[in-house]
Amino acid sequence: MKQIIKALVLILAFSFVLCACGETVEEIIPEFEMNVDAVDLDGLKLYWGWDAVEGDKYIGFIPDTANADRVQKRKNEIETKLNCSINMVNSTNIYDVLRTGVLSGAQTLDMVTGGSFSLVEDVRAGYLSGLSNLIDISNYEKWGYPNMLQSMIWKNDLFGVVPFAWPELVYTSAGHVICVNEDYINKLVQTDPREFVEKGTWNWDLFEECLEAYTHTDTNGTVYGMQCHDAYFAMNMLLSNGVALSEFEDGQVVCGAYTPDGIAALERARNIFQVSHKDCFHSSQAAGDPTVFINGECVTYVAWSYELSQTTKSVMYNMENVGIIPFPQGPNATPGVYLSYHESLNNTLGIPFNAKDPVISAMIVSDMFEPFEDFPNKDSIMDYLAEQVFYDRRDAEVLFNLTRNTEYGFFREGARSVIQNATESDTPISSLLESYKNAYDKIVEDYMVPHYLGRVAVYGE
Repeated sequence: MKQIIKALVLILAFSFVLCACGETVEEIIPEFEMNVDAVDLDGLKLYWGWDAVEGDKYIGFIPDTANADRVQKRKNEIETKLNCSINMVNSTNIYDVLRTGVLSGAQTLDMVTGGSFSLVEDVRAGYLSGLSNLIDISNYEKWGYPNMLQSMIWKNDLFGVVPFAWPELVYTSAGHVICVNEDYINKLVQTDPREFVEKGTWNWDLFEECLEAYTHTDTNGTVYGMQCHDAYFAMNMLLSNGVALSEFEDGQVVCGAYTPDGIAALERARNIFQVSHKDCFHSSQAAGDPTVFINGECVTYVAWSYELSQTTKSVMYNMENVGIIPFPQGPNATPGVYLSYHESLNNTLGIPFNAKDPVISAMIVSDMFEPFEDFPNKDSIMDYLAEQVFYDRRDAEVLFNLTRNTEYGFFREGARSVIQNATESDTPISSLLESYKNAYDKIVEDYMVPHYLGRVAVYGE
């Protein structure tokens, strides 16, 4: 609250009101209700750092697209309204720019956007400002759901959000989806698997049948049923049986892999991937590379959601008639509830703790991340995705389902190694899990508990 009061005084935004008798009486100013139309920043220069590893994006969108134009227009309007300049700092080393500025006190950035995979380290190091007193974090439709933001929660505050009200960026943190080449499905005279999802029959047994039916030979050689990174396969099969990678129960963190339902899922994953259907998987297991799928060498591809349309190399940018489905459900999953996980939230926004004024930064990004006029709510975004990005509204519905049920995978902390070897090793699942027990307990103590306790502190039970 002190930061808010300090900034409001700085920018002359209703810190006091004058009574008729001439006495100065302090006004109680509700959080998040600043009258930004009355603010004049007197030409203040603000610097917004963006991760430019993928250089063909402008504030999250491919340049010269309608959404990139909308963002540019929004930025111009804010600069005019607040009498300031927002300077974009695009760098492939934006995290180093952030850390150097914080450690030197140079105030190099006022806002920073990148992947939470790297920003999580800045959260734990104390380089970012807590956001719970700067923005209305309860507005999930604008900033993202608590389950999505878990990696950016630490001990007692939230340190990063995503532009969840923007089309296309709305689903970049959904986790994994299965892309389906619908032209191949039609050519093979197979049922569109989206129909299985609609009917609630999309399960492990049917998935195995599809792998066999989709694997075929054409004039260019073998076309495989699926391309998938082996670790992604194990992780998503685990979740598909209704268990969490980790969850907080009665003050304890529980890893789903160590439960009977989790062990059953990993055993099934190993059998499908290594034994019964190993010939249905493309030999390439490259993570985050849809080239094989785009080239028509496989019928389905397990993709990170950001691979769908975020860059000119993405699936939807290079292919037509692609369907989107979730992983099939195991026998113990809740029907219709599809779980997923993410290792990084693309387009995560944080405010460096040594920004010129964190409240001004929060005011800027709050204005920036408002819904676009053309897409005021989730229904309008879903319509947009169905018409402009995908080829069926069901694809958008799958992504929205996943965003509500995604969780942080604690990959960089080492938690994935507990699970991924299910598709790589011949060691019995129970023995494999036991061999990682001590290491996993350490990950729980050092990382998972502080993140979960932080989530309770920020959002409540």
